[in-house]
Amino acid sequence: MNALLVCAAPAPGAAELVGRLASSADLVIAVDGGGLVCQEAGVLPHLLVGDFDSLPGHVVDEFVSAGVRVFEFPAEKDETDLALALDIARREGADRVTVTAASVGRLDHTLAVAGTLAAAADLRPRLLEPELSGWVVSTTRGGVLKLRGVGATVSLIAPGWSATVSVRGVRWPLSRATMAPLSPLGVSNVITDPEGAVIEVHEGTVLVLSPRLGIRSAVEVV
Repeated sequence: MNALLVCAAPAPGAAELVGRLASSADLVIAVDGGGLVCQEAGVLPHLLVGDFDSLPGHVVDEFVSAGVRVFEFPAEKDETDLALALDIARREGADRVTVTAASVGRLDHTLAVAGTLAAAADLRPRLLEPELSGWVVSTTRGGVLKLRGVGATVSLIAPGWSATVSVRGVRWPLSRATMAPLSPLGVSNVITDPEGAVIEVHEGTVLVLSPRLGIRSAVEVV
């Protein structure tokens, strides 16, 4: 089951993207203020998750009246709304998640999103924003990602622990290189092979990011 998690940090074009992504999702979860993004996109989520500190009460009531299942949590908690939503998606039977409207705004929130997605590698999470695509590659789920898009920029980041990676089909290939947490070693590589770039994680977990820089972001080969 493919779940779409809509968070509360919209960028220009986010609502349009949410509309497209929702059409192919089996389960749509609005994460707190992500309910407003869903409303703008004309998407009725299946679930609403959060402490609702960024979602007006009347919007929550509207979703309840429309039959949306609500999971409310206290504001004082150790986990973010996104982490809770990922856990609920897992319990609902999702085996793959797409997260959007999550990486715009405060740096601390963005770093927390990266760490949260890396910790949920079993769900094969991908991050899709109007100006950024991202994937988690981990030995817990195959450890291989193939991307296409000659000229597209790809950056590899070990989010919180060391990882051993190989990359081919790019301008600066790596062979079983050890990446320390937040190391710049894998930043700003470029896909050169028309057949695509192959990223293999031999040990650990890596976050792969492809920003839109003049051309479209890299695209995953499924």
